[in-house]
Amino acid sequence: MLRYLVISVVCLQTLSAQMTPNAPVKNFRLPRFGDNGYTQWVLQGGEGIYDNAEQTRIKDMALRVYSGDERMALEMSLDSPEATLRVAENRAFSDSTIVIVGANFRISGVGWTWDGETKEIEVLFDTVVEFTQAISESLGSEGAVEAGAAPKTVIHSERLKLLTTETEYHFDFTNNVHAVSGDMDLTSNVLIALVDAPEGRKEGSPKVEAGQLDSVRQIVARDSVVINQAGRVVRAGEAEFFPREKRVQLTGTPQIETPGAYLSGHTIRSREGEIVIVGGGDAGRAQMILTETGGLGIQGGGALSAETIVLADKITMQELEKENLFLFEGSVAVMSGSVQLRSDLMTIYANKDTKAAKSTTADLATEEGDLKVGEVRRIVAEGSVKIEQSGQFATSDTVTFFPSEERAVLEGDPRVTNGEAVITGEKMELKPGLAIIYGSDAERVKVVLPEMQDLGYKTFTGVTGVATVEETTTANPAKETVVESNMLRMIEEPTQTVFRFSENVTIVATNLDAKCDRLDVIAADAKSTDMKTGKMSDRLEVLRIEALDNVEVRQDGRLATAEKGFILPQEGKVILEGNAVVNDDRGRVSGHRIILLQGQRRAIVEGGGPEKERARITLPAIPSGKL
Repeated sequence: MLRYLVISVVCLQTLSAQMTPNAPVKNFRLPRFGDNGYTQWVLQGGEGIYDNAEQTRIKDMALRVYSGDERMALEMSLDSPEATLRVAENRAFSDSTIVIVGANFRISGVGWTWDGETKEIEVLFDTVVEFTQAISESLGSEGAVEAGAAPKTVIHSERLKLLTTETEYHFDFTNNVHAVSGDMDLTSNVLIALVDAPEGRKEGSPKVEAGQLDSVRQIVARDSVVINQAGRVVRAGEAEFFPREKRVQLTGTPQIETPGAYLSGHTIRSREGEIVIVGGGDAGRAQMILTETGGLGIQGGGALSAETIVLADKITMQELEKENLFLFEGSVAVMSGSVQLRSDLMTIYANKDTKAAKSTTADLATEEGDLKVGEVRRIVAEGSVKIEQSGQFATSDTVTFFPSEERAVLEGDPRVTNGEAVITGEKMELKPGLAIIYGSDAERVKVVLPEMQDLGYKTFTGVTGVATVEETTTANPAKETVVESNMLRMIEEPTQTVFRFSENVTIVATNLDAKCDRLDVIAADAKSTDMKTGKMSDRLEVLRIEALDNVEVRQDGRLATAEKGFILPQEGKVILEGNAVVNDDRGRVSGHRIILLQGQRRAIVEGGGPEKERARITLPAIPSGKL
């Protein structure tokens, strides 16, 4: 474009040679033809006023530039009510308005200058540039351009400097820049647009579809960049748009704020519905803050606070056809109230159509096509997953959260530590106040509980009804209580925790082995003092053990069987009930109920029950000659 202004100057010099001072030339028209005979440009003016050899004024300046071939296509026009030309300085200027129209842009403003040496034109005030090309899709908004509407980007600024070369137009906007494109509204202090000249398209550039104008190659916004689009606010030190690729890159501590979520990082990249946040440098790690998520935690959704912070090396947000996907990669850390989670990888799956979803989480936008978290349906953490909550720990290869159901599933070597209790199995399902641990004959559920005191007894003597026992003189060393089964339900109650085992249950404790079909271990938090440090700490204390169905208990060579068994370590009691029988090498005791009392040298054998059993003791035969 600016080369045409150079040509115009030459023509004006020729025209001024025909003028005399204060003798204007009215309504002049000066065309130029190419060697092929076609019009290249036409310069028109309402008046040409020759002031002196250094200066000529033109009123109602109009320059029309044509294709210079048989098409006679108008490629560009420049219009200004008045212009002053200083020939010796190779410069033109005006305080009036100017309108410059190109193949795919239109410039307007007040006051302008042209410098023939630098090949620059500057619009000084109230600049408006309109490109027939949208850039809003770079940030992934499907609703950027209304159906049937022509795509465009309009940029306002106080000042514009335009440099033209054979291949491109270089637009440099400064001071209070405001750009609008589709549903995107951008403000910054500086904005640069690089636009291909009509003959400037390089070989190998993306093909232009019929009717499409994509000559805007790149737009760079700098200094306090703020973008409002689709219910979210984007802030950055710099934003680079690549419209042909529908791509944008944000740097300078970029942030994305939207109702229900906040994202930040070192760099944010967006391309056709996918946004990537990368951490590093002064910005720290890539970060996503979610509000009103719910559903994380070892024991269900009630553990989450209103704010959940997720940190990762990289966060990827994808708008899919039916859902939105958020992928966190690299040393993922989640902090939410009392819950902390760490993993190698985490993925959040959210409903895209929030109208059809349950409103358990905040929508991030309301219009169709807007990027939004919607209802978080599923969260999957993978790779060395570790969850900590209120002194409880859970680890596994994979953890899947279902927030709306307040449920979590642990798979791949799952392990939960609750105080001094350690629980392992094939698979775990955690709900508010309830954990279900699944096992099998090949990989049994295993719970390691604190050690219990020695409840052992050595022999029986005495008569039916009340039998005395000889207490073990040397106590066995205490060891951990280990319970195994094919299934476990861990129930959190206000004052205690119930470990409910089922299917092929076995228990090994200090001087005690047992098995049954069902078993409840009731434990409670207790305080203990570290003898070395003197500090108080929480520990888990076994209050009682209740065994049901086909109960067998072995102690020091003694076998006890019953329908039910109760072990009360705090009271030093073992109670067998329902066809209770105790056998050892010195005798047999049976009855409806047998109560073994540690430290009292006696056992109580009771009759009764539904079958009116009688209490009895059978002793070994008395050797002959001993009477």
